[in-house]
Amino acid sequence: MHPAFLTLDWVQRQNVRSSTVFFLTILCWQTAWAQSYTVQRVPNVKQVNNSYVSNPDDLIRETTVVQINQLLDSLEKKTTAQVAVVMLNSIGDADVFDFAQELFRFWGIGGANKDNGLLILYVQEKRTIRFHTGYGLEGVLPDAICKRIQSQKMVPRFKEGDIDGGMLAGIEEVNRILTNPNQADEIKETTSQPDISDQAAVSILFVFVWFFIGLILFFIKRKRGFSNSRLAPKDVPSASLSSGQWFFWVYLLPIVLALVLPYAKRWDLYAGGLYAYFGLLNVSKYLRILSRANHWLAKGEHHKVYTFLYENRNWLGQAILFPIPFAFLIRPFKKKIEVVRLYPRKCHKCQNKMTRLDETAEDAHLSKEFQFEETLKAVDYDVWKCEACSSISIERYANEKTPYFACPKCKTLARYIESTSVLSAATTSSSGEEEIIELCKFCGDRHRTTKIIPMITTSSDDSSGSSSSSSDSGGSWGGGDSGGGGASSSW
Repeated sequence: MHPAFLTLDWVQRQNVRSSTVFFLTILCWQTAWAQSYTVQRVPNVKQVNNSYVSNPDDLIRETTVVQINQLLDSLEKKTTAQVAVVMLNSIGDADVFDFAQELFRFWGIGGANKDNGLLILYVQEKRTIRFHTGYGLEGVLPDAICKRIQSQKMVPRFKEGDIDGGMLAGIEEVNRILTNPNQADEIKETTSQPDISDQAAVSILFVFVWFFIGLILFFIKRKRGFSNSRLAPKDVPSASLSSGQWFFWVYLLPIVLALVLPYAKRWDLYAGGLYAYFGLLNVSKYLRILSRANHWLAKGEHHKVYTFLYENRNWLGQAILFPIPFAFLIRPFKKKIEVVRLYPRKCHKCQNKMTRLDETAEDAHLSKEFQFEETLKAVDYDVWKCEACSSISIERYANEKTPYFACPKCKTLARYIESTSVLSAATTSSSGEEEIIELCKFCGDRHRTTKIIPMITTSSDDSSGSSSSSSDSGGSWGGGDSGGGGASSSW
């Protein structure tokens, strides 16, 4: 064969070898990269199929995964503790402790108020097993116990290449410790107790902010926001505080409590102090409402007092937040509202007793508009007649739940929305238009108006919502936290 052909053949073979080596190198590099995990890339199988074991590299057999899941599911039902097992080939250059801490918080293993979670992280490349405990398990699984479980139950088997046996033995020992009756009760009852410095920090921040904001609000309200303000209404009862009351209850007392309560050194006492403050604040309002009502009743202003009490009935909702004492005050307060409306009046002209007329007799003193409003149950009128001078007093009680509103033409509370219809539907690119027809049942006036229907906006979270619905069959971790407790072992 000609030497030129031999040279060409040799060059081609060298090129093939070089290409093969190059592609094998790239393939090995891609494989190594694919097996190196970041915290965000670790599969959170709890959200997919409610599994406690993330085993993306198949480092343990599926039968072992099933056994571990059964153990950890039973453990959570008995004690509420959550244990996550993560089996990874590689985490690259990341430190095992830092990786475990970040993953623990990223997933939120354990209950949010108990922090009773445990992360068991196995990293094949680093030949390391890590137990990472939440705050609530540090007393039950201290660092020394975690280390003993690893050194006695797990590492010896890992050295023999029995990863399945080592993981199962270690998790069984964890399960045995956590399901001990005494330990199980402690895990359930454990609640993270923030250090007193947390309470102090919150209090100091509040005092600093409220010291200035409170003063600003005080001077703003001085004009007409207090009961003794210069421009405050004087012709109707008011439940507002006087300037001195506001300064004590709303400004000064919260600052004092914020400085004193942290010394209780317990969150339950801290919360109890706040409960007592807000409870007393609302009790003082209740007593103030009654005092102002009685003051105006002495003037004979029963209708104004009824309106005042009715408008301030919203404080009854405090019974939900402060059942003691407000749950016991609801009935007497409602009874007082009823009594005030029916309580005999005195004539403003001759100061003699007035009598409340019945429904039939009162119609002679009501206009057609008023009678019609009563027919619609939009308003209820009480007519009082003086027994001595025959003077008449008419009191108006509007029904807040009525669908009727005042007609601009006849002023009667008899107008309502007769119909609504969409003239043009709103889309994602343009607004729409709606026709509204109002009709007054008393005077018959009909009025047509149009209203703009806002453009339809699409939520950017739609895609995330659909993706979350695909994992409805899964579960979730509880939002727990960790302070870095636990232990690591290598072999």
